[in-house]
Amino acid sequence: MLKIHAGFMLAGLFSMVTGVTIAMSARKKKWWLSIHKKLGSAGSSCVILGFMAALYMVSRGTGEHFAVPHTYLGIVTILAVLFTYTMGIMQFKVRRKVVNIRLIHRWSGRVTLSIMLLNLLSGSFLIGML
Repeated sequence: MLKIHAGFMLAGLFSMVTGVTIAMSARKKKWWLSIHKKLGSAGSSCVILGFMAALYMVSRGTGEHFAVPHTYLGIVTILAVLFTYTMGIMQFKVRRKVVNIRLIHRWSGRVTLSIMLLNLLSGSFLIGML
């Protein structure tokens, strides 16, 4: 189950990094927004599936959820992913506040990727990879 958790989380991180890269570098292309949205959806879905795998893995093992710092940072990561994804959608739904919501989406995306990288390091230490 550890490999499934790590695989989904890495796939989510990779999707989101690719989505941000496209948003930052391909804005002049007609297709950039469509691909950015798809990668954001895929990345968010993978992170949620990775979280569910982690919950299952712990419940089948020690049963002690939130016993190490990695788990707390994981909750912050899940919340940040959901918030960033929601802001990305909301900027198309609440047109009168689009400038503010877009700014929040952009900054929360940067913060979310940073948190995800920190949690990747934390998980790597937890399993003895680093």
